[in-house]
Amino acid sequence: MLGNLLDGRYQVLQVLGGGGFGQTYIARDTHRPGSPKCVVKHLKPVTHNPEFLETARRLFTSEAEILEQLGHHDQIPRLLAYFEEQQEFFLVQEFIDGRSLAAELLPGQRWTEDQVMQLLHQVLEVLKFIHSQNVIHRDIKPENIIRRQVDSKLVLIDFGAVKQIQSQLLTALGHMATTIAIGTPGYMSTEQGRGKPRPNSDIYSLGIICIQALTGLHPRQLEEDLETGEIIWQHLTNVSPGMATVLSKMVLHHFRERYQSATDVLEALRQINTVINPVIQAPHLTQPSQNPILSQEEYNRLENILLEIVGPVARTLLRKVTASAPNSQTIIDNLALHLPGHQQIELKKRTTFLLEETQVTPASQPVNLPATSSQIINDSFVRQCERDLAELIGPIATFLVQKAIKTSPQISRTELVQTLAIHISDPQKAQQFQQRLLS
Repeated sequence: MLGNLLDGRYQVLQVLGGGGFGQTYIARDTHRPGSPKCVVKHLKPVTHNPEFLETARRLFTSEAEILEQLGHHDQIPRLLAYFEEQQEFFLVQEFIDGRSLAAELLPGQRWTEDQVMQLLHQVLEVLKFIHSQNVIHRDIKPENIIRRQVDSKLVLIDFGAVKQIQSQLLTALGHMATTIAIGTPGYMSTEQGRGKPRPNSDIYSLGIICIQALTGLHPRQLEEDLETGEIIWQHLTNVSPGMATVLSKMVLHHFRERYQSATDVLEALRQINTVINPVIQAPHLTQPSQNPILSQEEYNRLENILLEIVGPVARTLLRKVTASAPNSQTIIDNLALHLPGHQQIELKKRTTFLLEETQVTPASQPVNLPATSSQIINDSFVRQCERDLAELIGPIATFLVQKAIKTSPQISRTELVQTLAIHISDPQKAQQFQQRLLS
């Protein structure tokens, strides 16, 4: 199959996987400028019986129409084409350049609660959309969530269209509908394992991924209560009571007891975030105690803008960024590092009021730092940053360092270290991290 030209257009570069009568390839679209990569899903019916082929054709077309509709969402790959060739069926989808969460969820490495909160918000918004289209993903797992390189957004891939068609075709041949289990052991709920997935089966799978991130353990390593079937995990990590409650409800054994929709989970997260980071009127409580760059009015205004852009995680993010930033410009720049391109533009457009004073008065410089701290960084310093940060937050450190440099190519050592320190949840360790690299 390698090197073959499908539909006279898509040249197969690599076989990603498959089996039975379905395979997935990476191909090159030779008809588009630059011959960009794409993903091709190949369905090979088990028989060429005319009646069976007609059933396959109908199911294939229906599935393609669903994928076409889902591709309107920015965090779902677009369907580029679908066609039939020699009584075999092909779906062509957008290739997402990035790396999967499987590359970030390494054994023994634990994510912070803030990182998990961001994961939840992004993926839940995608699930909210696909469930509104009466679609269940059925295979939510780290390998199927890609952090897109261009903007760091999480993209949900591999809706298992080929597997769903296979299952229906086998049913048409007289097999039971559950002959093919769609899903991945460890991430798959009980009802899905029985061939009866529901929208909150996807919620279960996402909850399992979050528990994996917090504990550093693969789902199969987690214990279960032998009587109830519930997962025992909270003793393995430090997590706030609110977050523990939400995740535990997401992964309850019986689907009736779980959250029934992604909207329900998002609302629960909003409530716990409000409890943890309430909008308090007293200036000495809302304004960060360290480096009070912003007035109370400016801080509240910036918080409201950020809430509109990124949701409840805004308060936690803003508190961390303002704690160590030397001036308003750095606050905005560091906030922008956590946002995709179009949201960065919106943030900077709506926060010009903070930069008026910065344009008149030179930005304050960090004190008690040697002159070398403000020099342009070199490769050796970058590697040191990656190593030291990885010891504190895990393998995602390399990604964060490269992202900071890519976003601000002329970033100084001081600015880089302060930007990276934001991702360290323990304030004392964050301070030690900065002192170690800038001393």
